Amino acid sequence: MKTPTIQELADFTLESYTNFLRYLSKIYRVVRFCDIPQKDVPYLILRHDIDYSLPAALRMAKIEQNLGIRSTYFVLLSNKFYDVLEEKNANILRKISNLGHEIGFHYYPPQYQSLGRNKNKILDIEIQLLEHVTGKKVYSIARHGPWDRDPFATTRKYINANHPSLRKDLFVHDSCRAWTPLQGLFTLLSNPPKRVQLLTHPENWQDDKIDKETLLEKFFESLENEVATLKKDIKKVWLTNQLVLEYDHLSKMKDLTQFYNTSCNSNPKSRSDLHQLKHYKQVGQWYLVNTSFGWRFHQVIRKIRNALQNMH
Repeated sequence: MKTPTIQELADFTLESYTNFLRYLSKIYRVVRFCDIPQKDVPYLILRHDIDYSLPAALRMAKIEQNLGIRSTYFVLLSNKFYDVLEEKNANILRKISNLGHEIGFHYYPPQYQSLGRNKNKILDIEIQLLEHVTGKKVYSIARHGPWDRDPFATTRKYINANHPSLRKDLFVHDSCRAWTPLQGLFTLLSNPPKRVQLLTHPENWQDDKIDKETLLEKFFESLENEVATLKKDIKKVWLTNQLVLEYDHLSKMKDLTQFYNTSCNSNPKSRSDLHQLKHYKQVGQWYLVNTSFGWRFHQVIRKIRNALQNMH
């Protein structure tokens, strides 16, 4: 197996990443944090911090799975680029997990300081949320952001990637698309040490060579497109919801009292019947939205719609 060059890895292509993994797997037992050997044997912990793109993480996870490699993916809950509670994102995390990879929690220390609450309790709550999303237990945590003091560095409840016992080994990462420390990468390629923690960010690695500024614009373009779609959906509700339309019409006429009077002419019995009908309709809508039956009903409808779309 040919040893990758520094320049090839500086291009940050998925092809160079694949070759890098082939090289590393010949030298080390590549492990997840939850699989760190207890014996004094050579190993490399392969870690990924997902800062911007879950689809990029899934793409990388598939490459590793094809090579027979399992790694740890750290997920950031306080993130403007993805929301793990959205169905499409939750599905991506489950797919990564089902490929055999570990899902860990990526926390942001300044957030705990700003909240001014019990930081350990907040950490547990966030991890429990992530566990509910993935359906898997979270064993590992890793800090996000500036390399200042880590409030959970020596916790015994979780495996912390920043724990002193792990940081004494060689630690090489590609943050901001810069190999740091560069000497560490040289050492890994020329004189591999016994134990290594290798951190990569999935969004850094692309099919073709691309500079970091262009890549950043690509991420923000995707984010802007999502915001534009959200804005369009909200405006659609404004323009199609019948109650909103009636309200807006009467509001322009400056006679909101007519909203009730015009709902069923002037017949008291008719008003009563219509009110009762609306009541039952509202009760039915409540059950469809707020009960497990309603959720299952919506899931069935969504699957039918997706199947019909795929047929076209």
